Amino acid sequence: MKMRSASIMLVAGSLGVGLGVGFQIGRGGGVLSAQVGAPAPALDGPVNPSVRKVGLVEANDAKVYDELVREYDRFKHVDRMFELVSQAVRPTVVHIVTQKTTRHEEGQRVRKFEETGSGVIVRSDKAPGLFVLTNHHVIEGGKSNRIRVFLHDGRSIIPETVWSDVMADIAVLKLDRDDLPAARLGDSDAAQIGSWVLALGSPFGLTHSVSQGIISARSRHMDELQDVENQDFLQTDAAINPGNSGGPLVNMLGEVVGINNSIASSHGGNEGVGFSIPINLARWIMNELIVHGRVARGGLGVVLDPDFRPEKAVERGLDRPRGALIERVSPDSPASRAGVRDGDVVLQFGGAAILDLNHLINAVSMSPIGQPADLVVWRDGREAKLQVTVADRERTLGPPVDRTEAARQGRSKDRPVGPTSLALGLELMSLDGDLAVGHGLPKSSRGALVVAVEAESPFAPLCRVDDVISAINDQPIQTAEEAVRFLAHEDAAPLIISLDRATNGRVERHVIRVP
Repeated sequence: MKMRSASIMLVAGSLGVGLGVGFQIGRGGGVLSAQVGAPAPALDGPVNPSVRKVGLVEANDAKVYDELVREYDRFKHVDRMFELVSQAVRPTVVHIVTQKTTRHEEGQRVRKFEETGSGVIVRSDKAPGLFVLTNHHVIEGGKSNRIRVFLHDGRSIIPETVWSDVMADIAVLKLDRDDLPAARLGDSDAAQIGSWVLALGSPFGLTHSVSQGIISARSRHMDELQDVENQDFLQTDAAINPGNSGGPLVNMLGEVVGINNSIASSHGGNEGVGFSIPINLARWIMNELIVHGRVARGGLGVVLDPDFRPEKAVERGLDRPRGALIERVSPDSPASRAGVRDGDVVLQFGGAAILDLNHLINAVSMSPIGQPADLVVWRDGREAKLQVTVADRERTLGPPVDRTEAARQGRSKDRPVGPTSLALGLELMSLDGDLAVGHGLPKSSRGALVVAVEAESPFAPLCRVDDVISAINDQPIQTAEEAVRFLAHEDAAPLIISLDRATNGRVERHVIRVP
C-alpha cells in the first residue's frame, strides 16, 4: 500500500535523553458536555416549554432529552464491556526494554541505546510454560540477558530463551516461571471489519495504556516493510504509537486477535491507521519456533507477479484482479510437477479462495509440508483443478531471497559511479542533477542517494535502494557527507528522516523514525 506524504513505521520506541518525540494528548471533534441521566437544570425566566438546555446541548423538544436518557440506559453496558476486557487483559501485557548497540563508520564507533516495546504473555498448545509474544524488531540485536520483561506490577524478568522470525516480524520469549496470568488467543480469521477492539501496550513509554477502536480493514500489505514477507495485516483505528509494538489487539471477549506492529503516519504519531499481525499467523510462527527452533515454511517454487492490475486480469478473462498471478514456475519444483504454468492465476489453495499474492504466500507458508493440497487456477479463460505437494521452501527450494539484498544486487550493474559514504548500515552517494534525473526525480533534487542497505541496518525494514535522504530532523540534506554527520552523531537519537522516492512517475515523501 503506497501513500503520498506518509510512511509506514514500526512502532517500537527508544529511550535516551527524554522521549525525543513531541505529542499532544487531545480529542478531535465537538464536545458534548451533558450530565446524561441527571435531572435537567432549572432555567431562569420565561422559557418556551418545548426548549430545554442541558450543558452545551440544546434540544428543540423535551422528548429528545428523554430519548437520550433511555438510550444511555440501554447502551451503558458498553462502557462496562471495555472495563471488563481491560481488567482481564492488562495483567498479561508486558513492557519490554532491550539494550542494543550499533556500529558507525565501518565499526569505528559503538552507540548504545535502549529500545522499548510491548508484549503479551501467552501459552502454547505445543509446549508447557509461559511465553511472551512480541515483534522481532523490538528485540532485534539484543541478547537474551539484555532483554528485560516488566510485568504489570512492576517486577522484571530476564527471558530464559529467545526465538525470532524476521520474515513475520515475530519474536517469542520463554519465561522461567509458570505462575503468571496468560491471555486467551482468539481466531483472527473470525475478526470482522467494524468490530470493536482494544489495543494495549506502552506508547511513548506510558506503560499499560489502553486505546479503543474498530477493525478498519483486513489483508493489508505495506511495500515499505521489505523484509517482512508474511504480511496479512489487520488494520485498526485504535490508537497505536511508538512503544505499542508487540502489544495485543483484543476483541470484546478479551481474546487476542492481533499483535500490534506498525502505523501509517506522515509525522510519526497515530493518525488512525495502525496494523496488527493476525494472531493465527503469530500463533503458528510461535509454535514453529518453540518446537523446531526455526519456521519451516511451505513453498511451491513459483515467482508471483506483485503488480497484478485490472488490465492483466482482463487479458486473462477475469472480471477483476483476484487470486495471485504466477509470473514464473521454477523447473523441478512442486508447482511444475503439479502442472502449474507461467501465467496461471491461483484462485484457490487448500479449499480456500485466494484474495491476492500475500494471501497465497501465507496460505502456502502455513500448509503442512509433504502433504498434498488442492489447487484451482485460472487458465485460458476457465478454471483448472490441480493437486500440489508443498515442499519445505528453505531446505528443498533454497533459502528465500533477502529483499534488501535483492534490491542491492538488482542495481549492481546499473550502480552509479562515484564516491560513497557509510553510516548505520547505509551506503550513500551525493545526489546531483544528472543523477536525480536518472532516478526519476526533478533535476533540482539534492540529498543523499541510498546505494545499498545492509541487512543488519536499522534502516533495512524502512527504506530502499534509490531512496533519497532529503532531510534529517527537519534539516535539509545536500550531500552524502552531511547525512553521515547526522547519522553518526551519538546524540541524534531518535532521528526523523525524510525520504524522497520516485514511484510510477511521481515523487513520494516518506517520513521515518529511526531509534
